[in-house]
Amino acid sequence: MNRDINAALDVLVGKPLWSSGRAADLQWFSFGDRKATTNARGEPLEVGEYALHVQCSWRIRRGDKVIVARPDLYHSAQAESAGNMDFDDEAAGMGGNRRDARISELFRDGAEMFPVQRIEAGAAGNFSIFFDGELVMEVFPDDSLSDEHWRFFKPRTREPHIVCTGSGVHTE
Repeated sequence: MNRDINAALDVLVGKPLWSSGRAADLQWFSFGDRKATTNARGEPLEVGEYALHVQCSWRIRRGDKVIVARPDLYHSAQAESAGNMDFDDEAAGMGGNRRDARISELFRDGAEMFPVQRIEAGAAGNFSIFFDGELVMEVFPDDSLSDEHWRFFKPRTREPHIVCTGSGVHTE
């Protein structure tokens, strides 16, 4: 499986990670050239040459410090400890949670990009993407269910998607 993941993700080497956002708890990451398109309502939209959608555990760290991670969604933007797990992200709105705030800080609201240096795939669908400046994104499926853990693809094309589930990695 790790050879398949490396083969799929190696196209990112040398390309920048330039944006990230979310839909519910799915976090998306945009890599490579920026592409102008429109959404379903005909409104202008910018997508990456490549996209990574992650629905399992993930984190971005610099050295030994975690910058942002999946569970940050469940804490207020001002939280410094895990004290209140009853945080209601829906009531707080976009940006009211720690994940959105930390992603915005990391990308400096769109002014920062991170060139990919290398990819390292491991067992069971996990991988790390290494960027300049000791920044590392780690993705690690954390359950055995058949649900989708992550998906890698070229937006707005008919090219196959690489998808990882609890059953392994396949193309769709």
